Amino acid sequence: MAEKSSTPPDNHFRVPSLLWFLLLNGGLVVYYLVAFRPDLIPYSCLGSFIGGFLSLLANDYRTPLRYGFGVSMFLHVAEGVYAYSICRELKMTTLATALWSIQTFIVGFPSLRLLRRHRNHCQLMGKKVR
Repeated sequence: MAEKSSTPPDNHFRVPSLLWFLLLNGGLVVYYLVAFRPDLIPYSCLGSFIGGFLSLLANDYRTPLRYGFGVSMFLHVAEGVYAYSICRELKMTTLATALWSIQTFIVGFPSLRLLRRHRNHCQLMGKKVR
């Protein structure tokens, strides 16, 4: 018969500031549009500096932007997988693990920073970590 763990599962979950979600995901949307759908951007409405800069990127640097977008998506997936492994290491509940993994995939390093801070706290408090 399987032995039960003496410590209850960890269900800790925190959400980074809404500002992080807006800045990072808004930036990724603009990045996607410039790299893959530049025809959807109203450059003239964005002013001469920002509109001109985005137009320059879309017209002259589209291929490097596309590669960069792919790298950023890969990094978000990798961060989500890393968050999953930290949650398993901390023996978190299935729900907490799913929430941390999905949130870290969506927002990236601000979420991962909170999770790592929690892991460090658990280690300092003497919680047994795998």
